[in-house]
Parts: sequence; structure tokens; C-alpha cells
Amino acid sequence: MDYVLGGLVLLIIGIVSGLFYARTEVYFLNKRISQLTDDKKALQDKLDQASHLRDQLISISKDAILVCQPEGEHRILFANPAAEKLLGYGLLNKPVTSVTQNDDLNMLLTEIYSPEDGDIEQLLDFKGRMLRARVTTLLELEKPVQVLTMRDETEFIRLMRARREMVANISHELRTPITAISLIADTLLGDETAIKKSKNRKMVKNIKRQIDHLAQLVQEMRDLSLIESGQMPVKLMPTPLLPIIQASIDPLLSLSEDKQQTISVGVPEDCLVLADFQQAQRVIKNIVHNAIKFAPVGGSIKINAQVNDNHEEMVISIWNNGPSISQEHLPRIFERFYQADRARSDGTGLGLAIARHIILSHGGRIWAASEAGDGTTFFFTLPLAEDIPV
Repeated sequence: MDYVLGGLVLLIIGIVSGLFYARTEVYFLNKRISQLTDDKKALQDKLDQASHLRDQLISISKDAILVCQPEGEHRILFANPAAEKLLGYGLLNKPVTSVTQNDDLNMLLTEIYSPEDGDIEQLLDFKGRMLRARVTTLLELEKPVQVLTMRDETEFIRLMRARREMVANISHELRTPITAISLIADTLLGDETAIKKSKNRKMVKNIKRQIDHLAQLVQEMRDLSLIESGQMPVKLMPTPLLPIIQASIDPLLSLSEDKQQTISVGVPEDCLVLADFQQAQRVIKNIVHNAIKFAPVGGSIKINAQVNDNHEEMVISIWNNGPSISQEHLPRIFERFYQADRARSDGTGLGLAIARHIILSHGGRIWAASEAGDGTTFFFTLPLAEDIPV
């Protein structure tokens, strides 16, 4: 009997213990569920805030934004207030073609769908306003959509045109007095009896040097204005790259020899690029001239070229072992009048800006890389005129 009672006691203790542990597990499980619920709510709150912020940003954006079906009639699924202001109200579910009534814009929408197309951007005339339209196809969503953004650049283009006209007018007005002063200085320097004192001759030489610098600045301002406006034609034709480089560096050899610098060229002789000979020469000459100026006495300048990975472009690099350019300056060195080291630079500040526009007009890219103690390298690309065997 005692064994039975003992067994019952043990059984009861086991049941009670099991219930206790079960209750404990339930308690911790409920606590975990409560924590997950709180975390989910906090996450949902953050998502709601992000969604609200997104909606606010879209609604206050001055860019017109349309979300459309990617195929068929490209019916409008969403339009922000800026789009309604531009195109009218009640846009939802209407075909874009019936709303815009603009052939260029409609063609832009129908040209892009596949992922490899990427984005398409175009500046177009829309009812007298110049719009920069950009189409992006989002295929990652459950149902793909097209996003059309339109930015009004009418005022910006007007200001750029006004700036170009002002630069052209100033350049035209300055050329006559600059030429006259330069001729007077040349005449005085050429006549030994006109200036007898060495101090006066030194002053005239300084006038001549400064007026030549001003003449170069005026000419480069005019050239940059013409390039930006598309008024300086670029004649692209199959051209050997090596002669362009040789024609660029030959006038600069005396400068490099004065500083005991070496210029080495590693370019395939049979390389043909699609380029305007004179314009490409101007780019290389400008970069090499800068390299000579900043490289130390006895320094090195290396010009190399190689085909890029997609075999469509030739990448030209020009390296010098002069002082490096700090990372904060690198993104801005192609801006007009920007000089990383004003104390050492006696240039106009327009050479690299002109080089950038010339390369862009060739359909290429231009950039620079610089590391402390490793000099500076300028890179730019030119399209290949024909396939080159790998």
C-alpha cells in the first residue's frame, strides 16, 4: 500500500511539475509573441512613416512624375500634383498619348521596356517649354511599370543661352584692344632705341606676358561657349591615334627638356579611333602641358592607351609623377575656372573644362585619379573606328 501511495505522490508531483514547466513555457512563449508583435508594430510604424515621407516628397516635387503601364496604351496609374499642373487633372487610367499629345514624348515611352535598355533621357519641346524627360522601367515589381519624370529646364536653358551670348559679346569687344596693346608691346620690345632703360623694358615684357594671358583667356572663353552651344562642329572620322598624340606633344618637347623630363608613349601603331584630329589633339596637348607644369624637374610623363573590356572604346591615360590632387578636388577639376592649387597655377582655368566638353562631344568619358605619393593620371575614352584583334 505504501508503494502505491508513494507512486501516486510521485505521479502527482510529476504532473504538477509538468504543468508548472508547461505554464512557464507558455509564459515565455506569450512574452516572445508579445515582443514580436511590438517589433512588428514598430517596423510597421517605420514603414508607414517612410511611405508617408515618400508620398510627401513626390507630392511637393516640382518634377512631373507619371507611373504608367509599360505596354499597350501606357495608361496612367499615378500622377503627382506637378504632373497634373503640367498635363491637366483627371489623368488616372488615361492613355499617355491622349494626355501629352507629343510625338517625341510618346516615342520615348514606347522605346524602352527590356532591362538592358536602362533609362532613356531626352530634352524635348513641350508646348513651348523645354522639358528633360526621363523614362525608367521597373521590372522588379509584381507588375512592371514605367516611371516618367519631366523637369522644366526652360529657365535654365534661357540663362545658359544668355551667359553664352554675354561671353561671346565680351570676347568680341575685348579682342580689338587686346590686339592693339599686344602690337604696341611687340613694337616697343623690337625697337632697342624706344626703351633704353632695362627697368622699362622689363615692365613692357610684363605687359606683353599679361596681355598674352588675357588673349588666351578670351579665346578659351569664346571656344568653350561655342563648344557648349554646339556651334563648334566636331568632324568625327577614323583617325590613327598615334599621330594625334605625336602632334600634341611635339610643340611641348622644349618645355619638358627645360625641366629634364621624359615623355614616354605606349600606344599601338595600328589603333584607329573615331575622332576629330584637331579637337582630340587639343585635349591631349592641354593635359600633357599641365603634366609638364606640375611634374618635378627630372620627372616622368607616360601616355598609354588600351582597348576597354567591351572592345568599343580606347582608353587613353596620361600619368605624371607630380604632386597628387586631393580627393576633395578631383570631382571638380573639370569645372570652368576651378583650380586645385591656385598658388601654383598660371593657367586660365578653362583648359580641362574645354577638354571635358570635347570628349563628351566624341561620345567619350573623361576623369582623373590621384593617390598620395603616386602622382596623377588623367583618363579619357574615344570610340574605336573598327574592331581591334584581342
